[in-house]
Amino acid sequence: MRRVAGVAGLLLAAAAADVWGAGFPFRGFGPAREPHPATVALREYQAVVRTNLGEMTLDLEPDSAPNAVRLFVRLAQRGAYDGLRVRCVFKDKMLVVGDAPAKGKAEGEEALAYEESPMSASAGAVLFDRLPDGGNCPGRILIMLGDQSHLDRSFTRFAEVEKGLDVAKRIGGVATRASDGSPAPIEDVVIEQILVTKKAKPEQKESKKP
Repeated sequence: MRRVAGVAGLLLAAAAADVWGAGFPFRGFGPAREPHPATVALREYQAVVRTNLGEMTLDLEPDSAPNAVRLFVRLAQRGAYDGLRVRCVFKDKMLVVGDAPAKGKAEGEEALAYEESPMSASAGAVLFDRLPDGGNCPGRILIMLGDQSHLDRSFTRFAEVEKGLDVAKRIGGVATRASDGSPAPIEDVVIEQILVTKKAKPEQKESKKP
């Protein structure tokens, strides 16, 4: 829970300077590289997050954070997130899901270097938490309930809540109690399952209309 307390500290210090104190890396000139085929393929997928309080659909962002999305999808398909609990609820700010390395993998496989995304930590954004060494912690997910732009360029955003932000906000309104200095839900809020599915094609969406 020490890392969760660190997130709480960042929320209380929303106006603090960027943790790294560095600007955007220089990318040079010339034509943009073609995206990796895996990145292109991932554009067709979404993640459905089923909780005991409702369902959310995540729009994955492989063009902004390809490595983070690939790892998230791999872990979700293995069931690494199934059964994780919402550990902290920062009202109108964020939800913190999980407090330990994602399960179901060999030691060290979860480690992922920080990946800078151009997308902001706005309401509905989904980010990986950060390890003490600055790398990503895919076993702990942050769901933004409001604009938290002070987290930009410090935490990797890899998805956005496309549907079900009302569910996230409902979770954000549950009763909490102090636990190791952070607000934890009194009653368990559980991630029952995360399913990675193909997005419905436009014609399929239209055919569902009455």
